[in-house]
Amino acid sequence: MDGQARRKKLIEILQKSAKPVSGTALAGALDVSRQVVVTDIALIRANGVDIISTNRGYVISSDSKCKRIIKSHHNDEQILDELFTIVDNGGCAENIIINHRFYNRLEAPLKVSSRREAKEFMEAILSGKSRSLSSATSGYHYHTISADSEDTLDLIEEELKAKGYWLPLDSWILE
Repeated sequence: MDGQARRKKLIEILQKSAKPVSGTALAGALDVSRQVVVTDIALIRANGVDIISTNRGYVISSDSKCKRIIKSHHNDEQILDELFTIVDNGGCAENIIINHRFYNRLEAPLKVSSRREAKEFMEAILSGKSRSLSSATSGYHYHTISADSEDTLDLIEEELKAKGYWLPLDSWILE
């Protein structure tokens, strides 16, 4: 099992458990060391899943949505299609992040969870009062996407891949 599949399984175990699950129990269930579990928990948290450490083990906060950072590339004319793809499949584009060569990492909130909000965002861009943040990086950017489940995030990612917007993540984004 590769790391991504293992982390997905780890999330599933925590979501199905009615009580905290110890690192030792997770390591046994995943057939890895406890240190691998600790590293996986850190990576999962970096992708926006609210995992809480208790004295009895790990739990996923019941009020948190699943989140994932995705890398995307497209031109300004495709922004609306990207946002529609996210919201039509049950997601919310929480933010946009760029890695500018001079300014480094820049992040701005979006909170786009409906077609109406996506259209309002595009109207602001098209009005000429401002430009898209991704235009500063030739269309390359990242979004934190939230949804009700990992399966929904998988679906969104697959739809973005099918449209040619999705790209593999760079390692710096998880730091």
